[in-house]
Amino acid sequence: MDNTTYSDAELERYFRDSEARRKGAGGDGVPDNSFPTEPNAPNSRSTQEKEVKRRLSLVFRRSVIGIGGAGLLILAWLFWLSRDLPSFEQIENPRNLLATVVYSADGVELARYYAGENRTWVPLSEISEHVVNALIATEDRDFYDHWGVHMRRTIQAPFLTLAGRTQGGSTITQQLARNMYREQVGFERSVTRKVKEILTAIRIERMYTKNEILEAYLNTVPFRYAAYGIEAASQTYFGISASDLNPEQSATLIGMLAANTRYDPARNPEASQRRRNVVLNNMVTMGYLDRSYYDQVRDQAIVLDFKPYSHEDNLAPHFGEHVRQWMSTWAEQNGYDVYGDGLVVHTTIDSRIQQIAAEAVAAQLEGLQAVVDVEWSRASGFSLGQTTGPYLRRVAAGGVDPFAYWWQRYSNIVDVFIAETERFRLRREDGMSRSEAIASLRQDADFMDSLRAVKTRLETGLIAMDPQTGNVLAWVGGRNFSIDQYDHVALARRQPGSTFKPFAYTAAFDNGYSPSYHVLDDYFTWNGWSPRNSGGTAGGYVTLRQGLAYSKNIVAARVTRLVGAAEVARYARRMGIRSPLDITPNDDTDDPVYPNSIALGVQDVSLLEMSAAYSTLASYGTYHEPTFVSRIEDRYGNIVAEFQPTGREVLSSSTAYTTVSVMQDVVQQGTARGLRGAFDIGGIDLAGKTGTTQESADGWFIGMHPDLVVGSWVGFNDRQIKFRTSYWGQGAHTGMLVVGEFLERLQRDAPSDLRLRPGNRFEAPPNYQPPSRTGYDGEGIRQNRGDLNITGDRPIRDLLERFRQQETEDGQNQDAGRIGW
Repeated sequence: MDNTTYSDAELERYFRDSEARRKGAGGDGVPDNSFPTEPNAPNSRSTQEKEVKRRLSLVFRRSVIGIGGAGLLILAWLFWLSRDLPSFEQIENPRNLLATVVYSADGVELARYYAGENRTWVPLSEISEHVVNALIATEDRDFYDHWGVHMRRTIQAPFLTLAGRTQGGSTITQQLARNMYREQVGFERSVTRKVKEILTAIRIERMYTKNEILEAYLNTVPFRYAAYGIEAASQTYFGISASDLNPEQSATLIGMLAANTRYDPARNPEASQRRRNVVLNNMVTMGYLDRSYYDQVRDQAIVLDFKPYSHEDNLAPHFGEHVRQWMSTWAEQNGYDVYGDGLVVHTTIDSRIQQIAAEAVAAQLEGLQAVVDVEWSRASGFSLGQTTGPYLRRVAAGGVDPFAYWWQRYSNIVDVFIAETERFRLRREDGMSRSEAIASLRQDADFMDSLRAVKTRLETGLIAMDPQTGNVLAWVGGRNFSIDQYDHVALARRQPGSTFKPFAYTAAFDNGYSPSYHVLDDYFTWNGWSPRNSGGTAGGYVTLRQGLAYSKNIVAARVTRLVGAAEVARYARRMGIRSPLDITPNDDTDDPVYPNSIALGVQDVSLLEMSAAYSTLASYGTYHEPTFVSRIEDRYGNIVAEFQPTGREVLSSSTAYTTVSVMQDVVQQGTARGLRGAFDIGGIDLAGKTGTTQESADGWFIGMHPDLVVGSWVGFNDRQIKFRTSYWGQGAHTGMLVVGEFLERLQRDAPSDLRLRPGNRFEAPPNYQPPSRTGYDGEGIRQNRGDLNITGDRPIRDLLERFRQQETEDGQNQDAGRIGW
């Protein structure tokens, strides 16, 4: 019972206002609680609790609204950021730039093409487990437990950075996000970039297994020297595949991920070794290595086989460049990126034959370079014999100033050389006159020495082909790709000299003229041109067989007159020559005009097409387009293109065999008879032809075997520089030496299955029908096909008539015909 007492004034006031209280007519519409109560009265506590709840409810509602608003803003921000993130489709189908890799037919890498990123993708199963262990132990020990982001490390990272300590907060998956999607994620230091990285990592984790993430990471991580991915790095630093890396090598490469330059073992070996040991110790901590192993290797220096990839440093650099240009065209036509799609190109080159070819070129060109260096070094007393040995010994003894005499004697040509340089152009732009610029540069000894070395460097090309398929087996485009990238197999076009003569003889044989057909080997003039033989000798009748074997220019000219220059050109094209052979058409017709001297090799051609044309003869009249790529695969191993050799019969087998049989005499008793004496090539059956051009500017030899055609050219890039003596300028002493060296090494050093078989010989084809037209042709006047030889019964009278006419013919220019022999 409540014993509280109230005064009369209080009661009066209470009852007076009771009506208002019942109606809840307080000042703010809330019942009036002004009736006096005790502080601890029950109704007082209830009122206070309600007020507290009301205030808490208000704070909660405002907090929810604030948090919700902030959440909406964050979601909107994240949505805005996601516009630049890689899509799920991009993540599911990532496009990494992969180098196109070129392989030989026997699986040896020849070249690779890439635009800044040398990368070869390898599956995780082909990566050493030590690499994976080193990576996880050092970069992300919780890799198999997190969902793409390590929250504790992520949250700690900025605070540790502010405290002056660095700790990577990125997981392997986050690093992969940066490596794979550089444009969308990037590498800048910002909150925005970090959020993008986290979101992308989460997406990656949702779509890929842990092993797939490891494989992608190890194939995309950048190293130095344009090496991207573990395979390229292992090849660059250790010369081995990623599958063969041992723990120390693996730790070295993984250690570089912290700072590529600082821990580069080639540049900073001591720092790299310390970092390697940190990684090895991490592997011990994680149980991947024994402590005893670490103690054993930690003081050992890093042993490198450092070979940063260079287009200049591979087995077939000129060939690789030729394939690159060809692939660029092919890729453009077929919708591929040769520098990023990771194509695999399989070529027809055999690395073992290629190596032999490169060694042969190096061996012979060293001696031939010594010959020209010595012979052009002095005005007299320069000849040291007919082998390269004395010249090599003279150079080795010192005191030889290469090409000093030539440089002095042909000073006007040297001025032309100077005027072709970039430094001359710059001086002219500075206002110097031509003579002033040349005089200025002549005072620069280093410049002049460099110019002389470049211009007087003897060059060569060598190609080996399978005549039965057209497959190119070896391709040496020059002596040193880093010095001279100009390809002398397919790109260079030079006069072939007498190596072109077989096309004229083939035309004659196919038109019925027998190898025993006689022509007069004596001077004559044909439309103002008077051909001359090498050495100036002439006189008497010779057979076509003899004319080709001994490379007589007059006989080749008469054969051309028999069949016509246009016919010679037509047969050359049919057999494989693709370079233009005509000269400027006359004013009256658009028909091509061919030089009367076409058989002497006056029109420029390439070594590649000449060798292909000879292969037509060796394959009994079937032409095969030179093939150097067999198939192309995409990055997944799917074949996207195949190139099967196809042949086209362009000559009868009888005609082709007839020409080959005559060209066998070239090797047995003609201009190439020294081949077997100089080189040990066994009893293999060979046919071939030498070639030399005007004043010894070009030396050629192309040899044929039923299984192989080998061609070589030797000369200077600038035709104004030549061999000094006619002996050394002959193809029999230049191009033939290179081919002979190659054949000897092939028969001696190559595996037995690659050597030429002595028992495989040129045999007459079934139903062989040799050309039957025999007799004499005194003046080289072309006869109708069906005619018998109209002068065959009077060779002496023809000879006398020839001498009578010689007094009135315009044959005064005795050097005009010395084009090739």
